Order: sequence, then C-alpha cells, then structure tokens
Amino acid sequence: MQQALPEQELCPLCCAVWLGVCPPFFSPSIRPLLPESFDLAVVLPYRNAHRWLAETLLALVSAAQNLRWQLIAVDDGSTDSGGHLLRRLTAQWPAQQCILLRTPGIGVAAARNIAFRTTQAPIIALLDADDVALPRRLQAPLQRLRAEPHLSHVHGGWLRVSPSGQTLSTVEPWRDGAGFDLRSALTHKAVLPSAWTLRRDAFLAVGGFDESLSHAEDVDLLLRLAAAGHRGSWLNEPLVRYRVHPAAASAHTSAVIDGLASVVERHLIDQPQPWADEIFYGTLTWGAWRAWCSGDQSLALQTLKRARLRCPLPLVRRPVHFLEHISRSCRRDGIGFDHARFCASPFWHQARDLLLQPL
Repeated sequence: MQQALPEQELCPLCCAVWLGVCPPFFSPSIRPLLPESFDLAVVLPYRNAHRWLAETLLALVSAAQNLRWQLIAVDDGSTDSGGHLLRRLTAQWPAQQCILLRTPGIGVAAARNIAFRTTQAPIIALLDADDVALPRRLQAPLQRLRAEPHLSHVHGGWLRVSPSGQTLSTVEPWRDGAGFDLRSALTHKAVLPSAWTLRRDAFLAVGGFDESLSHAEDVDLLLRLAAAGHRGSWLNEPLVRYRVHPAAASAHTSAVIDGLASVVERHLIDQPQPWADEIFYGTLTWGAWRAWCSGDQSLALQTLKRARLRCPLPLVRRPVHFLEHISRSCRRDGIGFDHARFCASPFWHQARDLLLQPL
C-alpha cells in the first residue's frame, strides 16, 4: 500500500495517476441511472478522513468494475477538506451514482442509517473511509446473495494492516467456529463493518443500527439479525484491508469495553445459565486483553475484576483460561506474545492472584 495522501487538494487525474489507477474510472458513462436500477450500494461514512479518501475510493471503483453500483457517502461533521476532495473525485460520475450527504456529527450509527434510507439498492456493502477494498469486495458478496436468496447478509474475512499498509495478520473468524445464529454470534461477536454486506430489507426490518450506541453498534445489529431469524454466511476469503491505528487513549478503551459489555448483557437477558455467565465472562476477559494491549494495566485489572464476578470456571482453571485467551487473541491479531516474559511480569502475578480469589 502506498503512503497516505498529503493534506492538500488533488485533482482526480493526479489522484488516479498517483495511485496507479486508469483515469477513466473517474469518467464513467454519462448515461444517468435510475435509483432503482443499482444492484448494490456502498455506504461510506467518514469524518476528517481526507488523507484516506482517494485511496479508499480508487480501490472501491476498481472493485466495482462491471457492476451497477451506487456510492452513498456521509460526511459526518468533518472539519477537514475531505468532503471537497470527494466531490471533485466524483464530479464526472453519472447522476445518482454518487450521493454525498453531510450531517452535523450525529455518529456513525445514525450516519449509516441515513445512507441506508437514502439508497434504493437492494444490497448494501459497508465500508469505513480508512479501510481499503480488495478486488472481490463487492463481486463476492453480490454473487453469493444472488445465488442464495435465503441469506440476509454475508461477511468476509479481513487483513489487519498498519497505518503504512504493512499486513499484520489475516482474520478468518470461520476458522474459530464463528457463525450467525444467536448463540454463535454471542460467543464470537465476529463482525467488521467494512467486510459486511446486507440486504437492505433485512437491515430495515430490524430497525438498522441502534443510534443510542457509541460503541458496539455493529455487534448489536449482528445479534438483532440473529435473534430475528435472519440467516448469514461467511465468504471464506478476505475482502478488505482493515487499517489498525495506534493504541487509543485509556478513556476510549474503557468506553469500548463498557459499550460491548452493555450490548452483550442486553442480549443475554433471556439466555440460560450458566452459559450466559460464560459469555459475559468471555466478553470482559477480551476487554481485559484489549486494555492490556493498549498499555493500561490498571484498566485491564479493573476489567478482570468485573469479569471474575460472573466467572463460571473453577478457581484452578481461571488463570490458565485467561493466559490461553491472551495468547490466542495476540496470535489472531498478529501481536507478538512472549509467553515466558508475560508470565514473569508483575501484571500477570496481579491478574493471577485476582482470579484465584474466591467470591
């Protein structure tokens, strides 16, 4: 992957040449398309994404060759010039093929909902502005959904890449047993919007994204689709390059953990014990790992203390389970893990002692 565009205005031809993409991609047929004639729409919410938009759009256009597709881009309160750049890059597109909306910072869930309501395309592919579509990002899900009309949504794998584009790991959730029925979705919570494609009618039938959520709105939608009986399937290939940014601030990490825990707990209300406790415990141990990865050991221990209150495992099994969870999560995300060094760390000794405390 090439370096991100500098923060300056570039003409469409310059962007195409810079990224090595044929200029005609920015000059589609001038024949206007009716809103109902699109096979698929791509929903692209963004905020202050100027540095990524040209690369994201060019990869998307390349993946959409020979498709009747529409772009619904939502600028959700940007203060940079990304919106102006996107307008210039799509200036020669046919009427209705690109709809650019602007919202005043209403959040990604609400921005996506507006985009879903705006398009009439029957199939919607999600994409975040800093992720890059792989060549089969649109063709593969469209082919599967056309071939299997009983499916409401399909999901591919993804490549985790650094901000500079270096591949860190390949994520293939189906290899871990992730699925789309409610129990499997609660267990694995495997979802990445940029690799997810849904039928518009199924999305609207369950009410779209919950706009009250600032985090885990994608997991919540996955669980509501499963609870309503909508069937999903994996596409056993990576569909997108998912850009991993440097570790977030502790306040953000804490909000992510709390948001996911709240969503999962909401969906566990009617689930049987002790399975519900097992799922909630697994959710919070993931949160402890996430905090540890971000460098916030205090938050990791606080989260582990919360998890302990719902732990269904016997005392002797708890430290081993947590150690296995950390090792597996690091391996999945391409993070180096030194088992001996970790077990000699003060954090591990504190975590182990905490887990061995009886309730």
